[in-house]
Order: sequence, then structure tokens, then C-alpha cells
Amino acid sequence: MIRKFLLIVFLAVGFAFAPHEYFVSVTEAEYNEEAQTFQMTIKFIGHDLEKALTEAGVPELNLGTDNELNLADKYILDYINKTFQINVNDKVLMLKMVGKEVGNDDFIYCYIETDKIRKPKNISFENSMLTEVFLAQENIVYLTINSKKESFSFNKEKQSETLNIE
Repeated sequence: MIRKFLLIVFLAVGFAFAPHEYFVSVTEAEYNEEAQTFQMTIKFIGHDLEKALTEAGVPELNLGTDNELNLADKYILDYINKTFQINVNDKVLMLKMVGKEVGNDDFIYCYIETDKIRKPKNISFENSMLTEVFLAQENIVYLTINSKKESFSFNKEKQSETLNIE
């Protein structure tokens, strides 16, 4: 009986930490006309983001723990700035980290805001987040602007997209 119980516990723990078969990030971006900024939430699978950062030479961040590195937000924002870019009206927008949350579900939510920009006429996205580590990585961007919704999908082969508003 005890052997059966231990086997069940061992299998349950093993499956809990098994690698997953999907690799995805989701970005929700909305243009705030009043603030004249894009406000975004980028949702990562936590251990995927940490693996990409570690492979880029960043020290272990221990996100969401009492031992979280003080510079964690800086390292994450640096990574996002290297792998995600918004170009509006032929101007590259600077990204600022407003905050982040580490969920109990191993998701990391990064809250990002851009520089001020007048009403966008065209928008280009470049998104290669995590594709240097995971060949099957998919990055989805949901954009809301002028009450219109658009969505884009990026991966290792397709890393840019342009939208003309007017």
C-alpha cells in the first residue's frame, strides 16, 4: 500500500515539473488617446522567461520569491527592449516597465508603457521574444486602437508586422 502511494506521489510530482509542449507569450497593447501612450501587458510562462534570461547571461532572478534579485525588473525590461519593438509613425517607442506580477500559475505579467506619441498612422511590431531559446515559440499580440481590435502572431520565421491605421 505504501509503495503504491509513493509511486503515485512520485508520478504526480514528476508530471508537475515536466516540460510543456507549447511555448507562447501574449501581449495586449492598447493605445490610450488621453495619455497618448501604448499601455501593454506581456504575459510570459515564468520558467521560459527565466531560461531565456539565464541563457543570455543574466543571473538567476528567483522571480516571485523572497530571494528575487533586486535588479529583476531591469533585466526583464532590457530583454523585452532587445526582443520587442514598436515603431509608430516612423519613430521607435521607448518601453518603460510600470510593474510586474508573478502568478501562482507560473505566469509573469509585465506591465509596460511607451513614450507619448500622437495619434498613430502606422504601427510596426518586431517581436522575437524567446525565439532564440524555443524554436516553437509563438508570440501573439492583441492590439486595440481607435476602438478597433487587431491581432498578430510572431514566431522564429515571422518576426515583424506593419499596420496602417489611416
